[in-house]
Amino acid sequence: MTYQGDPSTLFDSKEDESHETKLIELSACNDNHCLVRSGNWLLLVNASIEFHLMNLFTGKRVDLPAMNSSGRSKHENMDSSRETKKYSNKLKENIKCIKSAVLWINERTGDYVVAWVLRQNYLFSYKKGDDSWSRLILQGRDSRGFFDMAYKNSKLYVFTTDHYIRIFDFSRVFPKEEEGIKNPYWNHPFDFVEQPWEYIWRRKIAIGKSGEVLVILSLKEKKYEEKLLFYVFKMNLESGKWERVYSIGDGHDEMLIFGHGVTIRAPVRDGGDGVKSDSICFVEDDVWEDSDHLSKCGVFDLATSKITWPKNLLIDQTHWCFPRFA
Repeated sequence: MTYQGDPSTLFDSKEDESHETKLIELSACNDNHCLVRSGNWLLLVNASIEFHLMNLFTGKRVDLPAMNSSGRSKHENMDSSRETKKYSNKLKENIKCIKSAVLWINERTGDYVVAWVLRQNYLFSYKKGDDSWSRLILQGRDSRGFFDMAYKNSKLYVFTTDHYIRIFDFSRVFPKEEEGIKNPYWNHPFDFVEQPWEYIWRRKIAIGKSGEVLVILSLKEKKYEEKLLFYVFKMNLESGKWERVYSIGDGHDEMLIFGHGVTIRAPVRDGGDGVKSDSICFVEDDVWEDSDHLSKCGVFDLATSKITWPKNLLIDQTHWCFPRFA
């Protein structure tokens, strides 16, 4: 889906055709920056550093507390202190300094969790029912920062810049980091070393159906010819070693939208039309920007390391990837 004003466009990769549609309320929100989506919901922030959730198709809106709210937080109080003003000023300088974000929402109950990272250095979260934002602080090691996050089953998984996987448990009243044996990745950093012909573009994590963490690298290979590739890694829980894998899930029925944070059931398992299992869907910013393909939207097949590009779908502004639905 691409949003370039009213109307917007739905591109169906299976049929290789586009359809115009109208996104309720979004045309009145042109000053908003979309950080992430979950299901039909978007996490938006505007130039005044006001966060809110919006249902893409119904227009329902949920406002989140201001960064300078004075209520009691569940980890470190984000009141109207000098520190909070410093964070707010950094955001006002450039909203895009938010490097990673997570949104989880239960469509049935309305419960939700939001987390985002400022400049790779500061991690903030908000859970429905909190009075204010919380700054989550890693325990133990002196981590340099944050690459990415994923959320599943009341746990926030954080991929740090020193290549560790850290876990916060949100099932408690106060979000608490799981240390030692409670975190199977605690003493096992992701130790991939790129070769001279490999150039990493993005580092992301996702949680599979089994609950295991996947590390996904978007990179360019310049060996015999230039290729855009995705590598997927999973830790062997017995040896503690990270191993490259060539399938998304053990049942070979999962696929991944790059940056989505969790795997999803593939529309097609074997053969047939549409996106099959063990595929990675991606959009413009997910691959090296010097690619000469006119369409910056594609599907990567892990088994063959090949990319299927749709027709010339030019993406200039906001875009999202959705599983196809009737």
